[in-house]
Amino acid sequence: MADIRIIRGQRIVPDVAQALDFTGYGQNGEGRERAEGMCRELVPLLRRLLQAKAALAFTDEELYVVMTLGPAVSRQLDRYQDDGDLMTALLFNAMADTCLFALEKQVLQQLRLICRQKGCGIACRHEPGSDLPLAVQAEAVRQTAAGRTIGVKVNDSLALSPAKSMSLVFELSDDADRFEVRHDCSACPKTDCSRRRTEKMKNVRLVCPAGRRVHEYIQSQGIDLALPCGGRGMCGKCRVRVVKGNLTVTPEDERIFSKEQLQDGWRLACRAVTKEAVELSIPVPEKQGFAAVAAEKDSGGAEKDVTEGHDYGLAVDIGTTTLAMALVDCTDGQITATATAVNSQRAFGADVVSRIEAACRGQGKALQQAVRRDLCTLGRQLLDEHPAAASTCRKMAVAANTTMLHLLMGWSCEGLGNWPFRPVSLGGGTYDAAEVLGPQNPLPGGKVTLLPGMTAYVGADITAGIWQCGLAASDEVSLFVDLGTNGEMALGNRDKRFIASAPAGPALEGGKLTWGTGSVPGAICGVRIERGRAKVRTIDNALPVGICGTGIIEAMAALVAEGLVDATGKLADPYFHKGFPLASTLDYERITLSQQDIREIQMAKSAIRAGIESLIERSGIERRRIQKVWLAGGFGYYLDPGRAAVIGLLPKDLADRTTAVGNTSLQGAVSLLTGAVTMEELQAVAAGAEEVVLGNDEAFQHLYIEYMNF
Repeated sequence: MADIRIIRGQRIVPDVAQALDFTGYGQNGEGRERAEGMCRELVPLLRRLLQAKAALAFTDEELYVVMTLGPAVSRQLDRYQDDGDLMTALLFNAMADTCLFALEKQVLQQLRLICRQKGCGIACRHEPGSDLPLAVQAEAVRQTAAGRTIGVKVNDSLALSPAKSMSLVFELSDDADRFEVRHDCSACPKTDCSRRRTEKMKNVRLVCPAGRRVHEYIQSQGIDLALPCGGRGMCGKCRVRVVKGNLTVTPEDERIFSKEQLQDGWRLACRAVTKEAVELSIPVPEKQGFAAVAAEKDSGGAEKDVTEGHDYGLAVDIGTTTLAMALVDCTDGQITATATAVNSQRAFGADVVSRIEAACRGQGKALQQAVRRDLCTLGRQLLDEHPAAASTCRKMAVAANTTMLHLLMGWSCEGLGNWPFRPVSLGGGTYDAAEVLGPQNPLPGGKVTLLPGMTAYVGADITAGIWQCGLAASDEVSLFVDLGTNGEMALGNRDKRFIASAPAGPALEGGKLTWGTGSVPGAICGVRIERGRAKVRTIDNALPVGICGTGIIEAMAALVAEGLVDATGKLADPYFHKGFPLASTLDYERITLSQQDIREIQMAKSAIRAGIESLIERSGIERRRIQKVWLAGGFGYYLDPGRAAVIGLLPKDLADRTTAVGNTSLQGAVSLLTGAVTMEELQAVAAGAEEVVLGNDEAFQHLYIEYMNF
């Protein structure tokens, strides 16, 4: 049973100045003076009507709070509205809001004392109707017994009654010093609120000339428009709205948008071609921090100071989805700082196959410019933040899969897209920085070294990972798996190594999913389900914007465990048609996992699992000899192996031998810069591996079908 506490508001006074700000009055002027006079006349009445109370209910893991100003305030507001006195109603409503905020402040002050007494803390704050479904208010009322304790109920529209009431949900923490209870304006759905400080999205307007492919024109104007599906009209993420003019509705538009949305002008940019000049509104996320895994700093996670007289370099991991860069002290071998970003090439497709196709269609130069721009931006960012290192920073080491190296160097991708898959180069060379990064690079006169890869689809990032984990130097057999857009893996020891690449696709990194996203603030990274309702954790505790890799795995594991998804991957009713709701965005849009999303996840996890099993079988290495499993990549770093085993992504018998090792690709580049490994040693690792080609393997095809189920 919940521990219920009642708090009564004490000496709450309406804040007239704040109320005038809420209603949009400026700081001066006759209108504000008149409104201020009306507010002051209303203060005594409002104070007499106030019956401010709050009910708190502590459960094992959560705290539910319901607050109200009482029914008399709401009835008075209704009278003003019924009488048609809209000006008075507006001002009275705004002043009541200031009282509700004042009550909230008092409750939070009391809550800190109560939490100290109970020996618990607050991990984060949730607001029904914002980052939780509005229906959670019913649970808050039930848990707090608000109908009995403070006279608050939930009506048929899931709103609280009386109207001047609010509910909150807090996640409890064992850390009594943690108290994350404040409202985050950037996570509030009231985007027109005067209290709001920042916004997550902006709308960019431009006029697209006649006879142009809309997405190509938008990208030519420097706007980063995501095309995870490669422009096939499948993912629906390149949406734009017609403000003026006409764009023909395509079959792909009809599949993605409702009739109402089509009437409002929504179209997919990737399928649209203009017949006349058209003015468009393009929703673009504001620039925000990116929380990909870079590499572990030797200084315990804190940035270290630049040391005068030391040489510096830049280590780089170019992932299909993310980029990571480290400023490295080459003299003492330590990482000074790291920076991460989304790979802008995602605008041309979410996976390597889409980008190879785009490059072969004549967009290779644009792909090269995109990654060059990203790397130069990251490099300048690190050197601007550490200017003392700039004068001695003259080299860069790059680890990447073979396709990413081709796109960076501007090499032809024709040999990567067709059997027998002959790359122009597997890396291993050193070049002038200007040749690799362009003339405006952050390393004038510097050199760039590309780590060596092994095959067309097992690249230098895996060479680095194999060396970093010691797989090629140990007598002990171990399995290395890099969970990215391609599930690249290696099995063996110093004597013999087998490698493979499973075509997983981008689903486990958020690509092709309706609400898939990278590891950005607000990405759902943790999910559990209680009483049929999802409870989510987001990166930086920000308002949900989508779901990233670890969130996908945790959500699927929870759905399977709760019986909401059966063994075949079918969602239970009533979620089959509309998807299972996880959270709500800033604009009250439901973030869901749809039935189609689950099919994409099934195909991705099945490819990786079938790849692991095929590699073990084809290697001839007995399963019982595998002592360790190394799980690499930014996605793998946060993954719970037990959850991955629940859905069949990893074998259950190997889950307890699995260790997450982070971004070994970047770590390998760091090691090359610092001299911890030589180019000759990396080339020996690359040369000593035998590839298992899964695409032509009949056993892989059978296993792929077998592991499709959960």
